[in-house]
Amino acid sequence: MPTLTAFLNFSLGVTLLIALCYILRECWLRALPPRLLAYLIAPGVALHELSHAAGCLLTGAKIHKITLFRDDGSGEVRHGPPKLRYPGDVIISLAPLAGCTLAFWLLGWSLGGAMNFYRVTASGTTPQTFDFVMQLFTLVYHDLELALTTAAWTDVRTYLFLYFSMCISMAMAPSRQDLKNCAVGLLVLCGVALIMHLIVDRLLGARGGPVFELIANLLVKLHYPLAIVALSFLLCAVVYVAGMPFRGRR
Repeated sequence: MPTLTAFLNFSLGVTLLIALCYILRECWLRALPPRLLAYLIAPGVALHELSHAAGCLLTGAKIHKITLFRDDGSGEVRHGPPKLRYPGDVIISLAPLAGCTLAFWLLGWSLGGAMNFYRVTASGTTPQTFDFVMQLFTLVYHDLELALTTAAWTDVRTYLFLYFSMCISMAMAPSRQDLKNCAVGLLVLCGVALIMHLIVDRLLGARGGPVFELIANLLVKLHYPLAIVALSFLLCAVVYVAGMPFRGRR
């Protein structure tokens, strides 16, 4: 059942990415003072809100107010309902995932590959099987191995990449309110996927078609943002250990 499997793998991969981003934020809150962290991640928060705004433009939702950054590290986009209600809610709420992933690619391109995440190939990966998640972890491991062993540690661009990777990965996940806003839309999309599975795989006996080939190709690309999040976890661990003597004095 390639259609349903591709959708389930895609849903599982995105859910894993969101969960790791939530855990990452909690880890950074233990590594740095919350006030300092709020200002450090300001570029990521602004990108998060701009992604929501882009989602509003794509779905025809009227934007009432945009707050790119507050002192507590939050932001806000107030908007009306999208023209296509349930899919539009999903697009607006999950837009930061796409916006931040695009920002990762632009970051690596603009800094000239100071940390190389581009040479890992996904040959042999089969996103239409249920063992895809383990294959995804293997790709992430190879991503990190390549990045850390080939990084130009004397180049300032490497540290710019690390900083922006940290603040963008912190802002990648939709907020809890975003998830509430798109909950019904996600259920609708799941129902549509199940119907397509019954039609395409069961009735027509097809192998998913070009739409699900596109989903499969996008699914493989998940290893890149996951690798950036894993890199941010490593950076957080370094910062936490380095700050231990100072936390002990308080």
